[in-house]
Amino acid sequence: MVKYLLTVVLFAAVSSSQAQVRVVESSPQSTRSGVGVSPAQSASIQTDVLSEIQALKYEIATLRGMVEEQAHEISRLKQQQTENYLDLDRRLSGGNASSTSGFVPVTPANSGAAATPVTPPSTPAAASGGDAEVYAAAYDLLRERQYDAAIEAFKNYLTRFPKGAYAGNSYYWLGEIYLLKEDLAQARDHFEKLLVEFPYDRKVPDTKYKLGRVYHQLGDNASARRLLDEAAADTGDAARLARQYLQDNF
Repeated sequence: MVKYLLTVVLFAAVSSSQAQVRVVESSPQSTRSGVGVSPAQSASIQTDVLSEIQALKYEIATLRGMVEEQAHEISRLKQQQTENYLDLDRRLSGGNASSTSGFVPVTPANSGAAATPVTPPSTPAAASGGDAEVYAAAYDLLRERQYDAAIEAFKNYLTRFPKGAYAGNSYYWLGEIYLLKEDLAQARDHFEKLLVEFPYDRKVPDTKYKLGRVYHQLGDNASARRLLDEAAADTGDAARLARQYLQDNF
């Protein structure tokens, strides 16, 4: 009887042990570890993982390229704006500017009259005066870097004196201010207006150079090249700048 009981106990223990082994072998953890997975299935899983890794690498490389392009474009725009500031400073400190009065009106080249220095007004109230006084007030605001006020003042001049002695200059400075403010459409419109309305104005060479740059930034390379070639064929500072711009960009 005792032997019979021992035999039953041993049989039960062995059966229990075998059952535990079968449970362990069929568990999900065993499957993940590779137990019970055929070689073909394992190869397929590895291929899928490698494909996902390659796809992620490609996406990362693409994003890195886009970031680098954006960084380059931002750097270019910052450099362009800096050049616009420096160029405006240079033009304000020379040509029409006087170290004593800050303004020397220039008579249009086709008028045959001599230029007469005019002292700028001390306050914007002079904007209600005559041709030279209104222009001088606007120019004074520009020299003081009050760009929004200068825009209004130059437009006021053009409204009152659309064919005035300084109408060409007013269109030019409006184009310069809008270029500085990176409003390319407005800069283009005012530069174009000068060339159409005042083809003999002394600001035409500078305007062709500046308008050529604006067209280039707007993507109109044909118009840009035409105007820059015309400016480069002339003499003076605008011609030199136009030749350099053509060399750097075309």
